[in-house]
Amino acid sequence: MRRRVRDGYVLVALFSLWYGAVMRDLLSWWGFGAVSLLLLAGGIVLIVHERARAQALLLSWRAAPIAAFMAVCLASTAWSAYPLPTLLACVIQIATATVAVALCLAGPPVRLAGLFAIMLQADMVISLLFEIGVALSPGGQILPLWTNYSANVPGAYYWSNGLIFHGGRIQGFVANANLLCFQALIAAVVTATLARSRFVSRRLLVPALVLDAVVLLLTRSATVVIAGGVVVAAALVIAGLRRFGRRGRIAVLGGALAFTAVIALASSRLSEPFLHLLGKGDDFTGRLEIWRLVGSLVEARPVLGWGWISYWAPWIAPFNGFVIRDGVQYLQAHNAYLDIQMQLGVPGLLALVAVLGSVVYRALRLSLLHRPIAILPLLLLAALLTQAMAESRLLIEGNWALLVALSVALPMPATGSSVPVGVPTEVRPALNRA
Repeated sequence: MRRRVRDGYVLVALFSLWYGAVMRDLLSWWGFGAVSLLLLAGGIVLIVHERARAQALLLSWRAAPIAAFMAVCLASTAWSAYPLPTLLACVIQIATATVAVALCLAGPPVRLAGLFAIMLQADMVISLLFEIGVALSPGGQILPLWTNYSANVPGAYYWSNGLIFHGGRIQGFVANANLLCFQALIAAVVTATLARSRFVSRRLLVPALVLDAVVLLLTRSATVVIAGGVVVAAALVIAGLRRFGRRGRIAVLGGALAFTAVIALASSRLSEPFLHLLGKGDDFTGRLEIWRLVGSLVEARPVLGWGWISYWAPWIAPFNGFVIRDGVQYLQAHNAYLDIQMQLGVPGLLALVAVLGSVVYRALRLSLLHRPIAILPLLLLAALLTQAMAESRLLIEGNWALLVALSVALPMPATGSSVPVGVPTEVRPALNRA
């Protein structure tokens, strides 16, 4: 396949994965489904075309943990309280993973990261223009297309509430303030890392970071602020580990753990003013009540769980009308780890620990190489896994695809190597210059 065709596929696939709500609002569920099937077909064609590399990825030990997790999802069909929806959810999960593998094969990692940055930064611009346009429109708000809501629609159901000139949180083109804020963080991380590695012009770095900062300020997600702090802390720890020898590394890790413990102990006093500063209640915007309700489901089926469903299907028990706040029905536990415990029980948690342990260990080893780009997977994981404490996005769409891609493709550097093992030959000279 030609490079332009592959780049086009990558951009469309990334947009669909990270902006699924936009696709559904614009094209309806049927249109979104049609685009998803086309992307899946294109991914399968790419995998077949690159079958030798695909086999090397999928049959390696690196892919075993994520494959085992999906196997547990499939196995849960046997004990699921809703077997047919579980089977359908597994098909969607595997289809998304297939597209993620295809993206890994579509080009060198650095080029893929560059396309990812382009897509994210473009959406920051589009989101701001979209919000300005909605705010200046006669209605000042806009509902998703292809919907037929009754009167007194909750504000959460609007595509945009047009609050950019009123000091309110903007939802952007993605139709969700929390997701837009997280994507601004990811955009800043990817763009800054590429610029530091000289794969992106540094003249573009400042405007891009200012744009991301504006979106972060206009969306004000407490979860993303915490995730950003974790990303910065991870970068500082890696800088220390790169600088010192073995004894110094032990001291850096010990200091990092001690600092984490102090913050954790002080969190009860720090959290309330911090949350109020961001406009949040001390119940984490209702999450404590959601976690309590999900905990009751865990207690009902503590060992094997209720069966895989990913995001909850609102038409099946026990999720129909399960969590409703201010007229809005919630379809996630707002904690990916709790969601997996509820759906897959002990086997799911053990499989998840294997996935995260494997990919974080490899990302940590890779980040110790003295190359700026080598730290990017660890920073992305820091953001993903922190967000997963307050959102269940890790289980679906772009977050799930990124986790699969890192799990399958992230190499284990050989001891003393300066370039990651498994990096394509054509990328090695660029990495050596970074």
